[in-house]
Amino acid sequence: MLNAEYLPRERLESLGFATLGTDVRIHPSCVLVGCERISIGSHVRIDPFCVITISGRLVIGNHVHLSAHAALIGAGSIEIGDHANVSHGAKLLSSSDDFSGAGIAGPLVPEAYRRVRHAAVSVGRHAIIGAGSILLPGAEVGEGATVGAVSLVKAPLADWTVNAGAPARVVGRRDRAGVLALEARFRAEQPDG
Repeated sequence: MLNAEYLPRERLESLGFATLGTDVRIHPSCVLVGCERISIGSHVRIDPFCVITISGRLVIGNHVHLSAHAALIGAGSIEIGDHANVSHGAKLLSSSDDFSGAGIAGPLVPEAYRRVRHAAVSVGRHAIIGAGSILLPGAEVGEGATVGAVSLVKAPLADWTVNAGAPARVVGRRDRAGVLALEARFRAEQPDG
């Protein structure tokens, strides 16, 4: 297998995903833990060196791209809507240790001594998560919302907004009508939309 090739369909099926759509491309350098809890739609590409370690549930919609070095980790659920993009090095974390001192951090410490927050993370349809951004447990990125590079999301972000910073805040608006018109044209031209 060449370095630029993705796993063949037979290999993907052998990993035991909950569901697996058509035209799914996952690079062999990716780390995938908890495949039985992962549902992947159609026309999905997961690039080199991504880490997906799920003890909750992960749902990836159709026409989704996870760029290189992205990480999806945690015991809370993670959902990524159709046409969403997670850029290079972005992290979606549905679990996080409490750093206040109320517990000892780390997965090798017994649960009785730890304090971990688990909460769902959602990325809406047509949302874009910028390079190096981090979504903490409970983060919600609304439909069409964007998160600028190296931003921190720990609260809900409204639909069709442009957000940036740490913590992320609204810095602009996206063209909802324009994006949805392009999606309609795209679907009309694709045999399986």
